[in-house]
Amino acid sequence: MRKTGLSTSKLKESLQELAQLGSPVDLSVAVPEVEREQVEIERVGGIYDSKIFELQDGRFAFMADIAVTNQTSRPIYGVDVQLRTGWGDSRWDWLTSRRIYSQGRAKGDYSYSVYQFPGKFGLQLEYDQVINHVLLERRTLPSRRRVEGYLLGIGGFMPAELRHGQWLKLSLAIIGCDHTEYATTIDLWTERLEVRPKVVKPRTSLFARTGEQERDVASPERWPTSQNIPSPSTADRPGLEELD
Repeated sequence: MRKTGLSTSKLKESLQELAQLGSPVDLSVAVPEVEREQVEIERVGGIYDSKIFELQDGRFAFMADIAVTNQTSRPIYGVDVQLRTGWGDSRWDWLTSRRIYSQGRAKGDYSYSVYQFPGKFGLQLEYDQVINHVLLERRTLPSRRRVEGYLLGIGGFMPAELRHGQWLKLSLAIIGCDHTEYATTIDLWTERLEVRPKVVKPRTSLFARTGEQERDVASPERWPTSQNIPSPSTADRPGLEELD
């Protein structure tokens, strides 16, 4: 262990010298593996609380109930979060909170913050349930403190090959300002919207307008709930896969 520490120290000194001379270097390779593990990322909550799901506009959303613990003696600043998929672009629009204003009966107007996914009936979560503002707005991971809650984001259009109920393995990484990366793999289940086909009624009158005889029922509906979806913790783990 000591020999490894000495070689890592010498490597870091050499890289720092190269950086001072103007050479592009990655100092993160000189960080001991023991130190990397001092930032823990783990999925918590129910197994169906963390998922990739389809929005009404065709895009897909991400929500993961996680806990992040910085075991080091110093805060980590300039935090960036990356969720890496196997289907191309891994850029995400991380959700920001919105202010809700309401009129109270006794004390007048009051307001509160929430996180809400887009759509007429977009999923809404309380401000304290979410950690986006801790990791992505404050961009600081405090020392010796556990940060727990939902991480929420929106990606592009949902790939057609993703099936409802499919289990995915995606890489979630937290990166500090010194480019040190702390990553883990999390299991997510897939939730797609079911779209009913358009139903057209036959005309009952020669003078009836076509639009009056058609009934569009293509509004999205949820597939059966997760109660019928096999758990990734079972012995055979059916459907658990990583998209390449």
